[in-house]
Amino acid sequence: MNTDPRSVAKRFYGIMNDWAPEKLEEICADDVRGHAGAGADLAQLKQSIASFFDAFPDLEAKPRHLVCEGDLVSTWVTYEGTHQGEFAGVPGSGRPVRFAAWDLLRVKDGRIIEITQYCDVFTLMNQIGALPTAAPA
Repeated sequence: MNTDPRSVAKRFYGIMNDWAPEKLEEICADDVRGHAGAGADLAQLKQSIASFFDAFPDLEAKPRHLVCEGDLVSTWVTYEGTHQGEFAGVPGSGRPVRFAAWDLLRVKDGRIIEITQYCDVFTLMNQIGALPTAAPA
């Protein structure tokens, strides 16, 4: 298995696209620390990702830029999918979504030891109809 941080990041997005949560244990350290949208630990990371896949079962992560410096990989990701299940209290709408996210992964010995995830939730919520539209001028 390639332990290069960039290769580990690519495997992480492959696991997400296959939505194989059990494989997160293969790539994340047992004591992985999470920040922001990632949750605090591996269980919360799985739960966070699962909430997206429950609502958007066809969700696809498309890493656009992977920048590696030392043990850190910064990734700009575009997600695309269809809103089919409840998300943040909003029932499935059947609407397509496309939104951006940024991840920062810290990798040691071929495993993710720290992950920070930020997602453009405003755009996502607007696309599923959760936000009121602006009043006409």
